[in-house]
Amino acid sequence: MCPVLQPMTFEELSQIHREEMKVKALTSCRPDLYRAMADLLNRLRNEYTKQISIDPDSVMSEGANLHRKNAETIAKVIISLRAKKIATKAVLSADGANEDLGSLTPEERDYYFQLVDVARRQLSLVDRYRGKTVVDTHIDDIPRVQDPAPVKEPLPDIPVDEPMPADDEPFPMDEPEMFDDMVVEESFDDVPEPESASPQAVEPEPVQTETEVKSDDTVVIRVLEDLPPFVGPDRDYDLHKEDVVTLPRSMAELLVRTEKAVPIVPSL
Repeated sequence: MCPVLQPMTFEELSQIHREEMKVKALTSCRPDLYRAMADLLNRLRNEYTKQISIDPDSVMSEGANLHRKNAETIAKVIISLRAKKIATKAVLSADGANEDLGSLTPEERDYYFQLVDVARRQLSLVDRYRGKTVVDTHIDDIPRVQDPAPVKEPLPDIPVDEPMPADDEPFPMDEPEMFDDMVVEESFDDVPEPESASPQAVEPEPVQTETEVKSDDTVVIRVLEDLPPFVGPDRDYDLHKEDVVTLPRSMAELLVRTEKAVPIVPSL
């Protein structure tokens, strides 16, 4: 895999996810998007492997594992959303629309052109069954039809008794016979134009990821001793003795179980 232009952070990955969920159109992104996401996931997995080799039951191992899982879930959602939006653009382009490809990565361009070819064959099924000759063109090219051959006028009849030309006069030559070229029937002449050159793509349904932590899954605890900094599912933690903090339930129970903190039950 080619090296990324700049390492991606978890915060950048989350921002891309929020933008793709917010708008219907395909958002502009870095050209090395897919390589950068792969590099980020590899780094988070290596961090998790490092933590479990030190202490598999530590809160840092738990936090690194949650961080890794959240990043993998967000990356899958981004890939799915962009693939659906690109498929919509490909169908519209195959149907005659002029689509902007400036927001596509190099990998997405290959995917887009393959979809356009498949969509064109699908959209021309009826014309093919009707016996029409379909002209395959490149993206944004106008289908071309050969110009009809010029009508050949009949040559005048020469009387038999007409005298032959003199030696110094040029002999009249017959015009060469013109062959009619085959006119290719255009496949899109009966297809109505779309109402809009670029209709709005269908808005994907919001996908709730593990980064959205419900209030029932958090616990308020009081820290009993200074703790080394560790990574949580949505932020980094640096806790000290007597700190009162709200943590995800799994991390809070781990601290209570190891007698590093006690839960605080709110009074009614």
